[in-house]
Amino acid sequence: MPSNLKLKLSLLSVLAIVCLSFKYPDDPLEKILKQLAKLTTTYPQEKIHLQTDKPYYASGETIFMKAYLVTAEKNEPSFLSAVLYVELIDAKNNIKKKITLPVDKGTAFGNLSLADSLASGQYSIRAYTHYMRNYDERFFFQKSFNIGNVNETNTAKTEDKAQAFDLQFFPEGGTLLANVRAKVGVKAVAANGFGINLSGYIENTKKEKVAQFTTEHAGMGVFALMPQAGEKYTAVVATSTGQTKTFDLPQASASGHALAINAADDNINIRVASTPDLATGKELYVVAQANGVVYASFPIKAESANVSVTARSSTFPTGIVQFTLFDSNSKPIAERLLFVNHQDALKINIRDTKPAHTKSKTELDFMVSDANGNPIDGNFSVAITDMGKVPFDDDQETTILSNLLLTSDLKGYVEKPNYYFNNVTDEKARQLDNLMLTQGWRRFVWKDIQEDKMPVLNYRIEKSLEIGGTIVYDASKKPVPNARVTLLSTTKNFTMVLDTIADANGRFIFDRLDLPDSVTFIMQAKSKNESDNVLIRLDGSPTVLSNPVGNTFNLTEYLAETRKRYADLKKYNMLDGAIQLNEVNIKSKKSPIPVNQIRGSRNLAGQADYVITKDKLRHQTGLEQAFLGIPGIMLYAGNYVRSSFRTVSITSVVPKPIMVLLDGVQIGQDKIKDIPPGTVEGIEVLTSNYNTVLYGQDGYWGVVLITTKQLDEFETVTTFNKIRLANRGFTTIKEFYMPNYDDPQVNKEMEDLRTTVFWQPNLNSDIKGKAKLSYFNAGSPGTYKVTVEGMDAFGNLGRKVYTYEVK
Repeated sequence: MPSNLKLKLSLLSVLAIVCLSFKYPDDPLEKILKQLAKLTTTYPQEKIHLQTDKPYYASGETIFMKAYLVTAEKNEPSFLSAVLYVELIDAKNNIKKKITLPVDKGTAFGNLSLADSLASGQYSIRAYTHYMRNYDERFFFQKSFNIGNVNETNTAKTEDKAQAFDLQFFPEGGTLLANVRAKVGVKAVAANGFGINLSGYIENTKKEKVAQFTTEHAGMGVFALMPQAGEKYTAVVATSTGQTKTFDLPQASASGHALAINAADDNINIRVASTPDLATGKELYVVAQANGVVYASFPIKAESANVSVTARSSTFPTGIVQFTLFDSNSKPIAERLLFVNHQDALKINIRDTKPAHTKSKTELDFMVSDANGNPIDGNFSVAITDMGKVPFDDDQETTILSNLLLTSDLKGYVEKPNYYFNNVTDEKARQLDNLMLTQGWRRFVWKDIQEDKMPVLNYRIEKSLEIGGTIVYDASKKPVPNARVTLLSTTKNFTMVLDTIADANGRFIFDRLDLPDSVTFIMQAKSKNESDNVLIRLDGSPTVLSNPVGNTFNLTEYLAETRKRYADLKKYNMLDGAIQLNEVNIKSKKSPIPVNQIRGSRNLAGQADYVITKDKLRHQTGLEQAFLGIPGIMLYAGNYVRSSFRTVSITSVVPKPIMVLLDGVQIGQDKIKDIPPGTVEGIEVLTSNYNTVLYGQDGYWGVVLITTKQLDEFETVTTFNKIRLANRGFTTIKEFYMPNYDDPQVNKEMEDLRTTVFWQPNLNSDIKGKAKLSYFNAGSPGTYKVTVEGMDAFGNLGRKVYTYEVK
């Protein structure tokens, strides 16, 4: 093939399509480009990055966070979604807490408070928009971190033990071809999900060594091999215990094409290899795209065993570029990922203007510019921590660069993602290419594009806060068309009543809501003919696929510092009342009448004659079973009534059915059987006159209060046509606390043992690239770390870590 092959390059896929449409009306490549452009422009995707103030936490602390919501195409701020969901997930894939944040111009910030009851262990934080649920949930933002409980003493990291491991092979381009020399990526993964470094060799059936390899960073490596037709190859490695393990390589194909990529400086060499039976001069096609935007596309003739062309890396943006080889029938036959790094991140210079001392004010000057030194106005978040209390491994961090440029476009766990962006060297660039050989990438499937199979959008873009779901019949569970749904606020001083009609499929949505998460509601649904034999199924959270792998930190010293800080705050009556330290055991006399035992109870009397807790309900098959044997009530004529006939009415001596309240809403006794016992926090039975008097005439014959777990949970369990909702509004943003030592009324005797010294989620540089911060240092001397992340309006990303000494 002539060396001066002209590449039809385009900066925008749309321009490429326009050009091709005039010259090649029947070109198969044209069809591929058109369909890809249709997917990218009509079905844009979103990505998220979260910066948090620290890499790990203690129970009772607050996670301060800043979210950057961008479009996947160019990492520009997304103006699609206006609502962001963030969840805390434990190691068993249970969602422990969920917050909702408003998005403004692609950014959001807020906080997630950690209950002091959280057990020590590995957790993860997951963030997504409603619209992102239309695509693969593995592209949600998710990272793991550790939480330690301040009341647990055994928090030391366990010693690593030798684990079983697997060895995986990844031929470049996807397939080994007989008699074609190729690179083969190799990855050694232990049972805990982390890569391990080892050495080995490849042998054929004659026990001849034909290649050697060594895995290095994160257990990845590469070797070259020219497999012979019909030959089988085996990898032989020695374990840490001296044992030998063998692994079979994939069989080489006798017929096919392979795609190889080599990059050096600004040159990218693209080589297409073909077996003799296919080196007939047929036209193949290469498409190079990043996030659905085509930056290079050209035909190539397979006239010999190896055909190569050269492209410029400057053609492509920083990030992952996917090269795909198509045959003459437009079928994708080989693929290779390449990471292009122009090191063109925003430059953030930081200067502290005066010497820093404990409990004194520090001022920081920021200067932001692009790679060419031009000033940039952008939006940034800043976290300042005491490194003596919060040691960190910057390679392990999930940063705005490692996330939006790398891991957000890769499936699977990437070990130490920021390693590839922290002090970049030729060695790290080579190791990053090993990652490209061994990691999967699938934001879309070429087969679907060629068949014009576009995504099905089951979740619409949320331009405002919404509460939606489906109404189904109680018995058949089929959708109820045109059902009437009412949303009624039950929060004092927050009056709101909304009505809507479900569509033909039973779907309903309350939109344009502007609610705080402190508001609670009652939702009720009825069919078109006013029947209440229907169920409400609210839209819940996406399924948690798995908790991502993550390193475990030894938090012993951090928790010791946290206990000291909590004790210091408690000394001056500044400790959050929700945080309890194991210091004093208070014993009180047992009350003969249970008082306020059920969390979230709406018991007007504040006490009950009998209480059934959730622990007693856990193993019940039905709620009716729990009522058997309750003192003070009995079954009479098919209804639950008071068992004492001492209470009589002027008009009747026959006891009337007991009043039943579900989360404060009166229901019929026939609905008790429909309530799953596992959804109930507790049951309170009121039979004495001094407890029932507050419930008026309807409660005269006794009251049963059923309280569900919905008050403290973000998920709402459906029982029938009435449910209670809580925590469905925007989460109240907690202001980061920092003492003002210039104020004479501030207590200067406190030790001030803050670990996060300062948090600013919304720092803007002006058109001259300048910004300024001032804050008070904590009471501990040492090295403080300033971490800045952010971006401008055009998707240019920046990150800076700066340290200074406090005396």
